[in-house]
Amino acid sequence: MAHYTADEVIRQFLGLYNCLDFKAELEDIGIIRWQFLRRRKAVREFRAVSIALWGLALQKSFPNDAGDFFAALRDQAPMLGGSGKETARLHERVNAYVELLAPKKDADFSPAAVHLATLLAERAEDVPRLRVKLSLSIRNLYVLIFDKLV
Repeated sequence: MAHYTADEVIRQFLGLYNCLDFKAELEDIGIIRWQFLRRRKAVREFRAVSIALWGLALQKSFPNDAGDFFAALRDQAPMLGGSGKETARLHERVNAYVELLAPKKDADFSPAAVHLATLLAERAEDVPRLRVKLSLSIRNLYVLIFDKLV
């Protein structure tokens, strides 16, 4: 069995993270290019979800080291460094998704999808439709992250 260091696993995730643009996900849930504030909020949420999903993938692939790897990412990653409002907000969002995903892990992404749909829906009646789309998007993002873990 190959042994990976935290730096190797983090470097792999950061490479993927930096390539994520979420254009397809935004289009799928109806956020158009000119909705700048809504788009910015959605991208922040998707970025936070991706970090939380990476934590889940670590738990499955590196059960003994997952906590240390995740803590190392939080200490070393450029997007989580600094003391600005955006960094604090991203930390807050990551923590929220970690908590939402913890009970069912990768078996059910509905809690995160419901939360995300509630945040991003323009109208309350849009939430159920968005929840389904976001559940699939989150699952696909998890599979991508898991497949690219190392």
